[in-house]
Amino acid sequence: MANRTIGILGLGIFGQSVLKTLQDQDVDIIAIDDHEDVINQYESMITTGIVGDITEMDLLDAADIGNCDTVVIATGENLESSVLAVMHCKALGVERVIAKVKNEVTKEVLEKIGADLVILPEVEAGMSLAKMILFQHGIEVFQLDEAVVVAEFTVPASWVGKSLQDLAVREEYHLNIIGYRNAEDQPLQIQISPAFIWPEGVRVMAVTDNQYLDRIQDLLD
Repeated sequence: MANRTIGILGLGIFGQSVLKTLQDQDVDIIAIDDHEDVINQYESMITTGIVGDITEMDLLDAADIGNCDTVVIATGENLESSVLAVMHCKALGVERVIAKVKNEVTKEVLEKIGADLVILPEVEAGMSLAKMILFQHGIEVFQLDEAVVVAEFTVPASWVGKSLQDLAVREEYHLNIIGYRNAEDQPLQIQISPAFIWPEGVRVMAVTDNQYLDRIQDLLD
């Protein structure tokens, strides 16, 4: 991750959360917001902080946004602003543009004009919460998009003492295992081979499709 440059356009609640998550990583951060007090508040976390309008091409160019590997357009309140920001970032040569939006209409527009990833935080959070309510046994569900989720759950009793290879979880359960935790508050272990033997009590993390979540529930019943 060394020598990467990330741009964050807009330091509202969403933009601030992205910034705070990135601050301890080995990246340079260019942040632009139209409130000087906000830029000053996060000055210690930012490589370059600019006060100004993210819809102005000249300002983005002067801020060196074109040299960013990824730019996050973190505002999402105004369609015109988001459209202009996406178009300008792409025109400046930004490889990956991620935009936050409020509704599906804006999402479709930004995808059509070149945004590489468009997210609806409120919608995705609501979908994840609904799945957590529906599924018992401590299954945690994190929505990646409309079809794909990350699920975290306690290793099923039927898996204990068996290897990933023996269980053939991808073929049998449509699960792509990311890793496991020894407990909920422990780091995720991602060095996991087909010969790994599942111990009792660990937490499994896997990617799957929405339609296969019921299979995890069945495993844990």
